[in-house]
Amino acid sequence: MKKGIQYILLLVVVLILGLGVATVARRLIGSSAKGSGKSGQKTEQAQNKDKDKDKEEDTEATTEKEADNSVPMTGLTVKAPQGYLRVGKTMQLDIKTEPAEATNTALDWSCSLDGAVTVSEDGVLTPNEGSEKNTVTVTATATDGSGLKQSFDLRILPGIDPSKPMVAITFDDGPNPETTNVMLDALEENYALATFFCLGQNVGYYPDVVKREYELGMEVGTHTFAHKQLTALGAEELDSEISKAVKANEDVLGFKPKLMRPPYGAANKTVLKAVGSYGLCCMNWSLDTEDWKTKNADATYKMVMTATDGDVVLLHDIHQYNVDAVKRFVPDLMAAGFQLVTVPELYENRGETLDPGTIHFRTDPTTESAGETTAASSNDGATAPESATTAP
Repeated sequence: MKKGIQYILLLVVVLILGLGVATVARRLIGSSAKGSGKSGQKTEQAQNKDKDKDKEEDTEATTEKEADNSVPMTGLTVKAPQGYLRVGKTMQLDIKTEPAEATNTALDWSCSLDGAVTVSEDGVLTPNEGSEKNTVTVTATATDGSGLKQSFDLRILPGIDPSKPMVAITFDDGPNPETTNVMLDALEENYALATFFCLGQNVGYYPDVVKREYELGMEVGTHTFAHKQLTALGAEELDSEISKAVKANEDVLGFKPKLMRPPYGAANKTVLKAVGSYGLCCMNWSLDTEDWKTKNADATYKMVMTATDGDVVLLHDIHQYNVDAVKRFVPDLMAAGFQLVTVPELYENRGETLDPGTIHFRTDPTTESAGETTAASSNDGATAPESATTAP
C-alpha cells in the first residue's frame, strides 16, 4: 500500500516538473518571438527611414536640376572652322551661348548619319571610322528646355594612310568660273582634294570660285599676280609681283598663302630669297601633263594615269579641254589605289617639310626627308628641271 502511494506521489511530482518546464519553455519562446518582432520592426523602420532619405535626395537633385535651368539660354551659336574634315583628324568647334549667366549650357549632339561623328563636352568634333565619303548635318540642341538648336554641314573625307600611294594634283592659272567649277564638282563628288595655284589678278576677278576651292578643302596657293617670269624681273618689280599676289589671296580668304608656283617653274636664289621673305615656299612639279601643248583631253588623261607615288602633277584649270580629262582621271586614279591629297598633306604624311624660301618638286616615298627640300644653292641660275621651264 505504501509503495503504491509512493509511486503516485512520484508521478505527481514528475507531472508538476514537466508542466513547469513547458511553461518556462513557452515563456522563453514567446520572449524570443517578441524580441524578433521588435528587431524586424526596427529593420522596417530603418528601411522606411532610408527610403525617406532617398526621396529627400531625389527631391534635392530635382530642385538642383530645376535651379540649373533657372536662367535659360536665349542664344546659341555653333561654328565649324571649316566645312570638311578627314577621318583621323579632329576639329575644335566655336560654341557661344547667351546670356553669360545661363545656368545650364550643356548641349545634346546628334548627326544625320548615326555614329558618324562624336563631339566632346568641350566641343571637339571627331569623325568616326567608316564615316568617310559622306556629307552630314551635325546638330547641337540645348538641354535647358529653351528649345535652341544649331546645325552645320560637314564633308567627311577619307583618312590618309601614309603607307599607301599618294598623288598631289595641282592646277595653275585660274580660276576660270566656267572650267574651274566643273573640275571642283568632280573633286567634290569623289571626296578628293587638289591644290590650286591662282593668279592674283584672277583671284580678284572671281573671288567666289577661290572661296569655293578653300571651302571644299583644296589648298589655295599663288601663281604670282600676273604670270611674269620672276627670274627676269628687277628687285622692285619682283617684290611687287609677289606682294600683290599675296595680298590678293589674303583679301579674299583672310589669310596669306603658304605656297607659290613660279611661272614657267623659273626660280633662282634671288627669287627664293624674295619669296621666302613673304613666308612662301616654291612648289614646282614632277609630272608635267603638257596639257597646254597637246590641248587634248585623252592625252592629258593618259599622262596623269602614269603618275607614281609622291608625284606632284601639273595641269591648268582655265582650259575647257582639261575638263573632261579631270572628270575621268579623278575617280580612275582613286580606283587605282591613289589617295588624292593636297601638296601640304603629301609632304606632311611623308615626314617632309615645306619651308619658306625653299623649292620642291615631289616627295620621296622611300625616305623620311628628300634631298630636294633643301634651300637653293648659291648658283643664281634656274633651279627648276629642264621640263619645268617649258610650261606656261
